[in-house]
Amino acid sequence: MSKEQFRDTDRLRPSAISFLTNGYFTGALPGTKEYYEFWDEEKKRCLYGYNIDELHITGFHYFYLNYCPIDRAVDEELPDGTIQARRERTFPRFYDGDWEYFQEIDKARADNKHMIVLKARRKGYSYKAGSMLARNYFFVKNSKNFVFAAQKEYLIGDGLLSKAWEFLSFIDDHTAWSQPRLRDREMHKMSGYKKKVNGLEIEMGMKSQIMGVSLKDNPDKVRGKAGELVFFEEAGSFPGLLKAWEVTMPTMRQGSKTLGMMVAFGTGGTEGADFEAMEEIFYNPAAYDCMEYENIWDEGAMGTKSGYFIPIQKNLDGFIDEYGNSQEQNAIEYEGGMREKKKGAADAKSLDQYIAEHPFSPQEATLQVTSNLFDVASLQEQYNNVKARNLQSIGTVGRFYYDGKGEIKFTPDGDLRQIIKYPHRKDDDITGGIIIYEAPYKNEKQQVPTNLYVICHDPYGQNQSADSSSLGAAYVLKRPNNLSQPDDIIVASYVGRPNTQDDYNRNLFMLADYYGCKIGFENDRGEVIAYAKRHRKLHRLQEEFEMLDKKALRSKTVKRQYGMHMTEARKRQGEIYIRDWLNTTRNTDENGKQTLNLHKIYDPALLLELIKFNHKGNFDRVMAFMIGMYHTRELYNTEVKEILEDNSSNKWFDQNYY
Repeated sequence: MSKEQFRDTDRLRPSAISFLTNGYFTGALPGTKEYYEFWDEEKKRCLYGYNIDELHITGFHYFYLNYCPIDRAVDEELPDGTIQARRERTFPRFYDGDWEYFQEIDKARADNKHMIVLKARRKGYSYKAGSMLARNYFFVKNSKNFVFAAQKEYLIGDGLLSKAWEFLSFIDDHTAWSQPRLRDREMHKMSGYKKKVNGLEIEMGMKSQIMGVSLKDNPDKVRGKAGELVFFEEAGSFPGLLKAWEVTMPTMRQGSKTLGMMVAFGTGGTEGADFEAMEEIFYNPAAYDCMEYENIWDEGAMGTKSGYFIPIQKNLDGFIDEYGNSQEQNAIEYEGGMREKKKGAADAKSLDQYIAEHPFSPQEATLQVTSNLFDVASLQEQYNNVKARNLQSIGTVGRFYYDGKGEIKFTPDGDLRQIIKYPHRKDDDITGGIIIYEAPYKNEKQQVPTNLYVICHDPYGQNQSADSSSLGAAYVLKRPNNLSQPDDIIVASYVGRPNTQDDYNRNLFMLADYYGCKIGFENDRGEVIAYAKRHRKLHRLQEEFEMLDKKALRSKTVKRQYGMHMTEARKRQGEIYIRDWLNTTRNTDENGKQTLNLHKIYDPALLLELIKFNHKGNFDRVMAFMIGMYHTRELYNTEVKEILEDNSSNKWFDQNYY
């Protein structure tokens, strides 16, 4: 049902209207047949829903509209005739966005699925969640209902759990559904009573429960807590969300049946790793047993799936008609004006923060609130385009070997997998493989011209580390030249972390041999130089860049013969180099649309790292690419030329030392 079809929606909250008009839900006297029939019918509506003509609302929605007073904005006419908004404790209005949400909740439960919900701020989801907990508490016998949060403050005070307790108190005071309590604690309430049977006290009654659990830094606290309904509150600020979700999932399942439902909802605008789990589940809902939807919101994402999204223009106060229909176009125009105002703020992050909390699309909601210099919107669009069109498959995944003549060859290998996620998960296969987008150009003598290609590499530390989040990252860049087009692009990559560093370095140097080029690398960790010495490969290492002798880029550390040391000043300059490269125009079509260098990046994980880049996190691919920016600038005036010298000695070493 489209929003234009909603009319006379107050008919969907008859009990709330009665209470607002008369101060009570029914005029029937307690104990009479009419009294019991009224409350039996209301319970039925709260469990199974309610129909008016062709319009159906779910049981959760009916309970929320009719029995859960909330604080909401209402208009008040002042003596001078002006209208002023104020907060009032009253029943919810019918909103089209709420109708859609509760419909999806019922579908998810019927389909044995969970829900991941990314939303704009101040959409009342804590109230809706609290009402769902209260409905189960009164009507689903023996049900256990949980709320998990990273911090206790998200549960009590003005949190979700406190809202549920308010609903319980209101219903106890004003309905026939009042329940005695076996437990009545700050974070745990259980309905029922005790009765002596044969001298023993036995717990009787509904015995339904609502429990809040503050996980802090221990997501394992969710273990064993199977529930009819489980909420993850403030999922956008929940560093342990992913593990907590995966620990809880098996407890909700018995064979092919899902015995309960998990719902995680949250808002963007969170810095760093706290938001990464929410984003991971949202963009990969099927992997986490969640309902999946066509991503109709992100630019260039058509054909991809996501979780459930509520944009700022849906149910925005001031832009909802009398029947609860969202006036979305007017809301979009209003929010556009608010963004223009934020552009004048002194704090450069304030606009990003506002956009993330008032998003038109998931990509806006997942913006990292950092001082990232890159064109995040264009990078996000390219990432969506790569995912939607499966452009990462342009590259061929494989391995190198030497043939009988000592020539290095590449062969596809179906057992190797490109690492396309950032950040990768702890249990992901991070072995990685060589990705070839374009084979090396060779002249008539089957030689690769010198200085045509460069490799940029960010190594990782020791072989066995408690923290295996770092990967080795290497990209082969084809420099601008007059021999082979297109140029100024990534032609190959190798990102991974195999069993040993020797395994990684072997592939790295074979990549250098295959493209006939030198490796520029960060030289403060890894075994690149040591490996090159052992295997007679020093000729494949790029000498320390002369451009680093500039005063602003000098390092106080001991100079090394090969590679470069990355200081904070060099990192900030490198960020500018990357920004300029990404925004370099390659061509313009007849409609004036420009193709930029960033549109030639088909590595999803590199695009994600560029989108999320900051100076605190771990960004292996971006750091490798940054080395490449220094490397190509170092060779700016160096000519690409044909090979004249005999490389037979190098081939002999390649064949005998690998």
